[in-house]
Amino acid sequence: MHAAEIRYSFEAKFHAAEDRFECWKSLINRFTYAVDKVLSHGLDFFAAVDEAQNELCIASEILASVDAHIVQLEYEPTLPGCAKSIDFRAVAADGAVFYVDVKTIMPSLKDRWEQFERAQKEQWFAKNADVILDKTGLGGELWHLMFTARGRMLEHSIELETKISEANLRAENTHFVMAFCGEGFHWSYDELEDFVSFYFSGRHRADDLFSQAELKYIAEKKLRLNRTITKFACMSRPQRALRQTQIDWDVQAH
Repeated sequence: MHAAEIRYSFEAKFHAAEDRFECWKSLINRFTYAVDKVLSHGLDFFAAVDEAQNELCIASEILASVDAHIVQLEYEPTLPGCAKSIDFRAVAADGAVFYVDVKTIMPSLKDRWEQFERAQKEQWFAKNADVILDKTGLGGELWHLMFTARGRMLEHSIELETKISEANLRAENTHFVMAFCGEGFHWSYDELEDFVSFYFSGRHRADDLFSQAELKYIAEKKLRLNRTITKFACMSRPQRALRQTQIDWDVQAH
């Protein structure tokens, strides 16, 4: 019943905007396929349902944008010279083009207490940041959520930069948006603010918990940020909610 309600709600909205969003059925079909797989194979595959539903929410919000006034929206458009895909390409009335890549960050609950102890021993944290966790109070699990979420912000950002480069998408009046989705438990808005601050400035805030760990990882993997992403978006949607409770299309570093 819940899946049917989701489909009905978004189908009605997308059908009404079919002149601007011709390929909306592909997005609905992705959600339907994800639901069918859960029904056939169990809840281990539920992450794909969340990802598809979050894409539905993002597409709906793009179409509803008052500031941009979107006249055309494509889902997973073909990228020139690149086998990868970016979730959405939107064209505004003034000719501006927006590429929006959507990633859901919801790490599984794993006990990584040993890694937390190693991080303390090897001083992975900023000097003026204190991390206090209780092993008996899900400390290992909470550490895993925080550490993994931050790592995926970096990972997904580099992936989007790679797509931009390989497809040679940079052009005048073209914007690239990295949209991160979650349900407000696995990571917090201010954690994304810390990452955004580092991404655009190239420097970590003094109180950024993961500054040293991130720099260490970047050096070890010989990674390089091109900083071609224009904006970061943040969407929060509790798992069983039909739509998001919050969306910020331009997360700022504070």
